[in-house]
Formats: sequence, structure tokens, C-alpha cells
Amino acid sequence: MGKRYYCDFCDRSFPDNLPGRKKHLNGVLHQRIRKLHYDRFRDAAAILADEAVKKSCKKFQRTGECDYGNNCRFSHMTPDKLRALQEQAEADKRPKVEDRVPTLEDWLTKSTHTGRLAN
Repeated sequence: MGKRYYCDFCDRSFPDNLPGRKKHLNGVLHQRIRKLHYDRFRDAAAILADEAVKKSCKKFQRTGECDYGNNCRFSHMTPDKLRALQEQAEADKRPKVEDRVPTLEDWLTKSTHTGRLAN
């Protein structure tokens, strides 16, 4: 038996030859699964930018489902989801308290509360 190629995205293996690998990597199912995998790691701002340019899916608005699913070229975001995504993107932009560099005033305030500077 010859070498086999295993695709982590699709969880399948097939004979490792150039035409077989090319056919698999260009296949619709592989492309869809790969896109879903990488979409999980996108930040809210990137998703919001993509959804902002799309028109809303009329079928999804009417029925709550779409035949194309994740492959639909229209947006399946409701106004509530868009608002929540926008809030998440804004929250990601704000510096977190633990990421901020402490200042001298912060140190003095903390020291006076713990009693280190009390003489």
C-alpha cells in the first residue's frame, strides 16, 4: 500500500498523489470546513467589517433559515447580533486594566493602602 495523505480539517485520508490531493484541496467540502475552522479564530472587528458590506439574506429574515447556510453570500446577522458584535469589537479596542503600565501615582496609592509608606 502506498503513502496516504491525511486531511486534519476533513478527518479523512486518501492516496497521496498530486491529482488526488489537488482534487481534495480544491473541493467544496474541504474549502467549507477549512473556512469554518479559521473563522473561529477571527476577532469581532474583522467579522463586523465583513458583515457590514453584506446585504441581509431575505430568506433568512423571513423563515429563520437559509438553504445555503454558512456558504450564503448574504448576511445572517440580526440587528441584535450586530449590536452585540459591535460592542464586543469596541470592548476589544479598549485597553484592559492589567495591560496598562502602572504609574507612580498607582504605586503610591497602592502603597498607602497597604501601609508600606506609613511612618
